[in-house]
Amino acid sequence: MKTDRAIPLARGAVPLLGHARALSRDPMHFLKSLPEDVDLIGLRLGPNPVVLVCDPELTQQVLTDDSTFDKGGPLVDLVAPLVGDGLATCPRSRHRHPRRLLQPLFRPGRLEDYGEKMAAAIDSVIGDWRDDQVFDVPAEMRRLTIRVAVEALFSGTLAPAVADQTADDFTAVLVGIAQRMARPPVADRLPTPTNRRYYAALKRVRETVRDAVERRRADGTGEDDVLARLLTTGADGKPVLSESAIVDHAITFLIAPTATIASVLGWALHVLAEHPDMQDRLHAEIDVLLADKPASSDVLAKLELTQRIVTESLRMYPSLFFAPLRIVTTDTDLGQHRLPAGTVLAFSPWLVHHRSDLYEDPEHFDPDRWKNTELPMPSRNAFIPFGSGARQCIGLDFAYQEMVLALATIASRWRLEPVAGSPLPPRAAANLTARGLRVRTVLRRPSGAEKCSRPVDLDGRSVRTPDGNHRPTQRPGWLI
Repeated sequence: MKTDRAIPLARGAVPLLGHARALSRDPMHFLKSLPEDVDLIGLRLGPNPVVLVCDPELTQQVLTDDSTFDKGGPLVDLVAPLVGDGLATCPRSRHRHPRRLLQPLFRPGRLEDYGEKMAAAIDSVIGDWRDDQVFDVPAEMRRLTIRVAVEALFSGTLAPAVADQTADDFTAVLVGIAQRMARPPVADRLPTPTNRRYYAALKRVRETVRDAVERRRADGTGEDDVLARLLTTGADGKPVLSESAIVDHAITFLIAPTATIASVLGWALHVLAEHPDMQDRLHAEIDVLLADKPASSDVLAKLELTQRIVTESLRMYPSLFFAPLRIVTTDTDLGQHRLPAGTVLAFSPWLVHHRSDLYEDPEHFDPDRWKNTELPMPSRNAFIPFGSGARQCIGLDFAYQEMVLALATIASRWRLEPVAGSPLPPRAAANLTARGLRVRTVLRRPSGAEKCSRPVDLDGRSVRTPDGNHRPTQRPGWLI
């Protein structure tokens, strides 16, 4: 018989803001500070009570039972002005039909077709880089990933300059979301510079996508892509989706891959810049396998170290690191706790991925932990960067392929060096971002001609990730 145990409240809540202040200032430190022996723990995000699911098996239960644990909660409310009722945020009752409509775009055969477009879009961005250049990694990775989304999923509907502007607007929106997570709602209405940028960017993104939808509808042509699927008509000749739903889903497929992939790639570049020995190993693999050819989907399976670096980046730095976006739809039991309908639940892939009972030395960035498939591998409960169940990210394979191709292409041309004062400690936002990260690009010699100053060891040892302590920087403290 189940015991209805009381859910403990996390320590450190302050008046009005609750735990939002601590979570905003240093989310990873806050998550580390939670007791290790609890399966559920109570939080307060401003006036909103939230129950954080800490146990991996219970997390899996929440993710896979979307009829009992539906989409909703503070994070959904925060991103709603941007993505509305899109595929990632809509409730279960409005999820199945568009998911089935769009799923064929992400089948294995289609992913192979996207490889050439991905490579071209990646090349269009890193081809602008210059030797001895210092650049803003989060902003540049958003520019890269939004161009890939435009080319692969929207058939180049947006011109490169428009895509770049949308990436900049998305950065402004992310800053606004981060601020809204850590302050009372009344502050959202104040005419501050960041609020004005937020609302202007929000309006421009939605107008840009709405115009793209109208152009595609007027043309009546185009490839089988996201817009074509969303504009599907029924037997009566009428659209199967409402106008607002079409725009919301289109924005989701433009913005969601941009946010997720950019944040993980940013962390991967940070680790490589800080650890030149690992970067040498990556360059050795790339030089052997690519041999002056561009990275493409046909060599994807051979880029073993590149894939492991991406996988370990997803483990250490999952983009959706803290997700208060599930609502209990009916009174139910979760573990030894009775939850009433309306309870807001959060889960944390970051918390799961850093458990010492699931991963040996989880604070080490060790891509070789994924090397030997004969070793005991983490269970499906232990690796959830893209969620699980019916609401698992529809584009997880698309995202993985893009990250591997992007990392391989960057490594084939550039050596990355760290820049003092970056990154800043992460702040709570929609995604876990290497905030304020800058790196210096050093042009590599043609493949086979570069002589590394360090011995290259393809079976090198693991490295410890930097602690991310605050260092002096000229960048605004809010930069995402």
